[in-house]
Amino acid sequence: MSQSLQYSELAIIVLAAGKGTRMCSSRAKVLMPLLGKSMIEHVLHSVEELTPKEIIVVCGHDAENVQKNIGQPRGLQWVEQRELLGTGHAVLATEESISQVDNVLIVCGDTPMLQSETLATFIDEHLRQEACVSVLSAELDQPDGYGRIVRDVMGEFLAVVEDKDTNIEQRAISEVSSGIFCIQRQWLFELLHQVENNNMQQEYYLPDVVQLALTQNLSVQAIPVADEYEIQGINNRIQLSRVEQHMQQNIIQHWQSKGVSIENPQTVRIEASVRIGQDTTIRAGSQLYGSTHIGDDCCVGPYAVISDSWINDHITIEAFSHLDQASVGNHSSIGPFGRLRAGTELDEATHIGNFVEIKNSIIGQGSKANHLSYIGDTQMGKNCNIGAGSITCNYDGANKHQTNIGDGVFVGSGTKFIAPVRVADGATIGAGSVITESVDEDGLTLSKRSEVQYIRHWKRPTKSEK
Repeated sequence: MSQSLQYSELAIIVLAAGKGTRMCSSRAKVLMPLLGKSMIEHVLHSVEELTPKEIIVVCGHDAENVQKNIGQPRGLQWVEQRELLGTGHAVLATEESISQVDNVLIVCGDTPMLQSETLATFIDEHLRQEACVSVLSAELDQPDGYGRIVRDVMGEFLAVVEDKDTNIEQRAISEVSSGIFCIQRQWLFELLHQVENNNMQQEYYLPDVVQLALTQNLSVQAIPVADEYEIQGINNRIQLSRVEQHMQQNIIQHWQSKGVSIENPQTVRIEASVRIGQDTTIRAGSQLYGSTHIGDDCCVGPYAVISDSWINDHITIEAFSHLDQASVGNHSSIGPFGRLRAGTELDEATHIGNFVEIKNSIIGQGSKANHLSYIGDTQMGKNCNIGAGSITCNYDGANKHQTNIGDGVFVGSGTKFIAPVRVADGATIGAGSVITESVDEDGLTLSKRSEVQYIRHWKRPTKSEK
């Protein structure tokens, strides 16, 4: 990014008041999820990187949930548009809240592909040309839904006409307005107060300030964007899916450029907040969600699902394993078909094998549970071995209870720990035992086993014929 990103005399308005009727949803359009974030979160991330003097979000429909989704980041103000009377009316609602800055950048909350570098270039060009009004434009093969930028035969800027108000000739124009404007503060509200609602929707359109500025011989510029996808506004779920595919491709290519191998990338999902280290391989069908961090030299998948988890370095997560809100130490392995649930913490060099489920437990360095076990609400020490089919019975039907297992414990297959229970260091638990009380260190502990009986002439029942 350029050195001009300290825009101390710039205010930014984010328009987020619309209903998004074509989404067919009760929630505000800007709250629609896109690779782990709402659309407006993507937009705010980009504008925050400009470090402006202030950011004002105009909300309207579902305002309470929009504010709840975003919270109250530093420097963010909320303004409610109580009547949804168009984009011009929305900006006008900020008049009493906005500071005395030099320029105001106005962006749409439904343009999640917008990048801070693009906005910086746009603002710098607006400042260089000393324009009163600048609009970010793009050439689109399918301009339907966008306001058209109308020029005269010499190419001079004439107007921005909303899509709903275009005539047949104007609908054929491929240069469109992104709905993103940079306007000198001294003119913004003076022009907005002159905007009328004599259009089909009886709304006050922000683009009308362009025509008013031209009428008053003020400088207006249309500044093109390099990547047309950045200005893509999202009005329905079809467009949402298309933008998500493009954003996902960009994310995958970003991580590939940083030294991550991604097999069959068209089958992989990596959300926007995920972080991945060098020399890691993400295999086909794997999905990485939320705030997941994966370190260096790891192998994930195929078809692993990881959400909001911390994976250190040199870790193998085998096929069809699921991790959610878990952390895994260096040189460990999970799966195949391993499941780590919320609150699981694995120390270094741990091994969790096939069809093992762990929940809300701490597993010490070098310990392993390789087959068909459930470990819940447990604290386990170092270098333990949990035999196949072992279970911590942590729930009594009303409350959860903890199992404590010391260092160097060997647990035979099919053992049941009836929590709360404690096993001391070095203990060995015989296979098939049911442990209901504390186990002393070292030595062998096993529950009483019933005598084996043999019935010589017993025969299996046969299926009766109808």
